[in-house]
Amino acid sequence: MDQLEAIFVITICEKRWSKYDETIYTKFPGCDGQKELSLDDVKKNNINYPNCSDSRRLNSAGATESHRRMMKHIIDQKLNKVVVIEDDAFVDTDRLSELKGVDHFCYIGGRFQPLNLRKTPNRGFRTTICPQTGMNEIKGDLTITGAHGLYFPTWEIAQEIYQSIFSKPRIRIIDGELRLLQKKHTSVKHYIYPAISTLYMPDAIQGFTFEKKSNYHLCDNNSHY
Repeated sequence: MDQLEAIFVITICEKRWSKYDETIYTKFPGCDGQKELSLDDVKKNNINYPNCSDSRRLNSAGATESHRRMMKHIIDQKLNKVVVIEDDAFVDTDRLSELKGVDHFCYIGGRFQPLNLRKTPNRGFRTTICPQTGMNEIKGDLTITGAHGLYFPTWEIAQEIYQSIFSKPRIRIIDGELRLLQKKHTSVKHYIYPAISTLYMPDAIQGFTFEKKSNYHLCDNNSHY
């Protein structure tokens, strides 16, 4: 862990933040979409799923804005070797040494997802993937979704990704934007297996709304790695 400048936790919830060891993790205040964003602006500037509720629109936009601010902070402060997680995840600090010498952006946790969900059902897709232990390339029909475990080796790479996403007039939720870059951006091409950042399910099942979802999709298959 000594080689890292920081492990940032994006959070808007003091209760969730309280479970972290402040000698290891650094708090980064996220954006509470319900309180900070305008629904009219979100509808104009953010792309959401059809029939998406207004509440989910604001929460999704808040998550994306949180990551925008996080990347901007990395760029402005010229930070290198930074891990970014969300407040429903933990890092296996004993394995952070695996990031030594990594000079590209990589996922250190996430969810396997087929490139085309309409053609390839997500359920069972995990069983078709045979990643090697260590660094893997995102290729073929594979994509990674989720933003609870990201590694930025340099602020310049953070800047490349920032510009690719946030220079557009309309943007998707951060998971979707990163997923799009996997097929066209040379900086978003890798993931470490097994995951170094894993979800803390009591918080993960609450999602953005902080209300328990009994049918939460993360729990219904083993697509998380």
